[in-house]
Amino acid sequence: MCLAIQQMWEESEIKGAVEAYKDLEVSLADTIKRIAEKFHLSESESSEAVKQYW
Repeated sequence: MCLAIQQMWEESEIKGAVEAYKDLEVSLADTIKRIAEKFHLSESESSEAVKQYW
């Protein structure tokens, strides 16, 4: 159960970050790179997550 809660928490952090970058008019490509760096994701994983909330 701890892993599920951790994943939900991380997803909500990613969603908030994506929304903030979008509000600041950061491009989709730059947002994907920033999310990948911040959350230690591959570009592919980051792209999938960002596009979900973009």
